[in-house]
Order: sequence, then structure tokens, then C-alpha cells
Amino acid sequence: MKDLLLEVQASIFMEYERAKEKFGPTNNSPHESYAVILEEFEEAAADAADFQIKLDRFWSQVKRNISVDVRNSMLREMRECAEHAAAEWIQVAAMCYKATVKKEEQK
Repeated sequence: MKDLLLEVQASIFMEYERAKEKFGPTNNSPHESYAVILEEFEEAAADAADFQIKLDRFWSQVKRNISVDVRNSMLREMRECAEHAAAEWIQVAAMCYKATVKKEEQK
């Protein structure tokens, strides 16, 4: 888990760098920081809700002894959904980091 967290932290910094190039190194105010973080959080939460639906559907099918092909297809969809959610959470963390960067640190 320690190595994975280091990789996640590196991904967060890379996402901050990408966002910095596109939108600038800092936010203009705490209000803007809140709005940006909220937007990313809502996207991450939507992905989590989508995953929950897929997980519930999967469990329902498991109890019905679905075929391996159907099960694997559902698991692929769940994995892709989880990957997208992970990327959204990285964006949330990157925007939290961006909110801590002061304008004078960028000079």
C-alpha cells in the first residue's frame, strides 16, 4: 500500500501540473478553490454511485449463477468505472493541493 500511495501522490502532482498549464498555478480566491474542488468531488461521487449500481447488479447476477462470460463482462465494466473514479479522486486531491499554493510561491 505504501508504494501505491507514492504512485498516487505522483499522479496527484502530475494532475496539478496539467491543470496548472491549462488554468494557471493558483486559484483566485478560496471561493474559487471551493467551487473547483466541489465540481471534482461531485464527479467523483457520481462515479462512486455508478460503481455501487454496477456492484449491486453484479451481486444480483452472482446469486443467479451467471455465466463466466457475463460475469467477466460485468467485472470489466466495474473495473473501468473504478479506474475512472480513481482518476476523479486524483483530480480532487490535485485541486486541494492547488488551493494551498500561494501566488508568491509561483514567482
